Amino acid sequence: MTENGGRELQSVEPVATTVPAERALSLTQTDSLDLSGLSDEQVSLIKRQHADGMVSIQVKAAEMKLDVSALDAALTSFTDQTAKASQAGAHATIQHSQTSAIGKTEVVIGNTERAAAGRFAGFSEAVQKYILWIVGAVAVLVILGSTVMGR
Repeated sequence: MTENGGRELQSVEPVATTVPAERALSLTQTDSLDLSGLSDEQVSLIKRQHADGMVSIQVKAAEMKLDVSALDAALTSFTDQTAKASQAGAHATIQHSQTSAIGKTEVVIGNTERAAAGRFAGFSEAVQKYILWIVGAVAVLVILGSTVMGR
């Protein structure tokens, strides 16, 4: 304890252990898990689970790489088609949505006002378009429900 009643932190040096390679499992490049207290069967099981996990990570990375490549190819194609439409004097809006391993991607490309605004026509646009109808329908349902319940 120090004079002001607080405690001082002690420097804790990592204890250097020499664990044989067959009794250790590398978790990252700098971390390892000491398996020396386990039986050979337990070590084998943990190493198998670790290998399965590493394979799963590699598969996921490959899937994500394919998804990114496919999205890049699609965007390049959309851009090329829009450029061709502009050269021909035509107007085009290309709207694309996909969900993949990298997440959901929504793209609007074109040479129109809507494409320039970057709005993606979807549920929110439909709600905005029909908001009065939706509010009216809800009001009618509430009135009908209250009259039925009042009886």
